[in-house]
Amino acid sequence: MKPIEELKDYHVKRITPKRVLVAIDVDDFTSSDQAFDFACTISLPAQAQLGIVTVVESRDINVFDSLSPGKMDEKRLEASHDLMTYVKKAQEFGLVDTKPILTEGTPDKAILDEVVPQFKPDLIVVGSETKKISGKTIGSQAEGIIERSPVSVIVVR
Repeated sequence: MKPIEELKDYHVKRITPKRVLVAIDVDDFTSSDQAFDFACTISLPAQAQLGIVTVVESRDINVFDSLSPGKMDEKRLEASHDLMTYVKKAQEFGLVDTKPILTEGTPDKAILDEVVPQFKPDLIVVGSETKKISGKTIGSQAEGIIERSPVSVIVVR
């Protein structure tokens, strides 16, 4: 506990993020929409760069689809299209410095091991479901991101 003398001299310092990363799960708009809204809301007055990341998961494909070589390309194209829709929404909101980030793998690992070191966010915003579901959506991976993130994480429900 701080001695009262130190607390008397303490002044609140404004913290303004320079880069905000929001994780979007194109398969789960419910957990993503609130996180996206929150990330846009805090990025605008801070004039922060907004990185919008979505993760294409190969585990989402069933055995039969995995035999079709074009199925992953189809998933990548769909995710890319959805990602660009989010970018457009952010730009319409007033965020001119918006970066789409498409990656593959398990959401928490791909975001923390690949995206964070390259994008270098000050803050990560993720959505999380209020009820447990099976699968590896970004919302269900929020706990892994929180535990291992080198930067602050805000979970939006």
